[in-house]
Amino acid sequence: MDLKTLGWDLYKKSLPENIDEKNIARVAVENRGGYLLYNKDGELTGMVQGKFMRSAKDETDYPKVGDWVVVEKLQGEAKAIIKSILPRKSKISRKRAGEDVAEQIIAANIDIVFIVQGLDGDFNISRLERYVAMSKEGGCEPVIILNKADLSPDPKAKLEEVSQKISGIKIFLVSAQNGQGVEDVRNLIQEGLSVVFVGSSGVGKSTLVNALLGIDLQKTQEVRLDDSRGRHTTTKRELLLLPSGGILIDTPGMRELGLWASQDALGEAFDDIEIFAQRCKFNDCDHTHSAGCAVLKALQEGKIDQQRYDSFIKLSGSLNHFKAKKEKNSAQAQKRSKRGLIKKPEFTKK
Repeated sequence: MDLKTLGWDLYKKSLPENIDEKNIARVAVENRGGYLLYNKDGELTGMVQGKFMRSAKDETDYPKVGDWVVVEKLQGEAKAIIKSILPRKSKISRKRAGEDVAEQIIAANIDIVFIVQGLDGDFNISRLERYVAMSKEGGCEPVIILNKADLSPDPKAKLEEVSQKISGIKIFLVSAQNGQGVEDVRNLIQEGLSVVFVGSSGVGKSTLVNALLGIDLQKTQEVRLDDSRGRHTTTKRELLLLPSGGILIDTPGMRELGLWASQDALGEAFDDIEIFAQRCKFNDCDHTHSAGCAVLKALQEGKIDQQRYDSFIKLSGSLNHFKAKKEKNSAQAQKRSKRGLIKKPEFTKK
């Protein structure tokens, strides 16, 4: 196994200076309390050193699947100490489940995010829009895969519906079950590219990964017929090497997608609305009641789809809520810090 196979040649172009490659590894699996690393010597069991743990401010400072790390290999053992994380050129994040406003990194150093949605009970354009915004925020290229085309009475109509609502990105009709469109997806994964598959449980990600790998590596289970919901088949985030030379990160299905993005990323995901937003009279226009709003005018004139507008406003409201809550938590933390009440956070490995 060499670094080129792991995507190093493409990744290092993002670095400001040359890095000594002797002690470089990539995180393949994040286990509870440890890591599986890949490097030129093969597989290593990785652990973070105490100094690393003491300097970490929160969980995002710890290695994540896809990260490039500097390690110190232990003499005569297939083990290594993780000394530092190299800069992340991109990432996929969501708001951690629960009340706390905290970031959860799903995968790092990704080139393409394949957003998988099933053309059965899972089909939801609003959810697709959230995934697109999440991808753009992390600096990744989003690609939509409409899977289970064999189960839809009119898959081309679904494709057209998504194309009209979400423009400017690649969209594929796929059936991982019978192979339709799988080759189109495979052709996008060039040598050295790192890709991740995201989506709800039961959309067929594991079956699609099996088709790309050419082997039945990922365990798959049937979807419940009563509600089209799937059982989790991928239980951990894992970096896999494809026969084509690409690097694939498979992820468990997401029951909850708390959007972790900026207004800029949302504007990219809704570029058809952003065009009008730039013409609003006021820079802080809320696009709901503000005077001189070009977005509302375009909506009234039929230049913006009502459902698309509703999704935009809903996601904008969520981002504003998270921002306000984060700022409030930060202010409270600063007050506690001044009083000497802040303790070093403890992290739970997942």
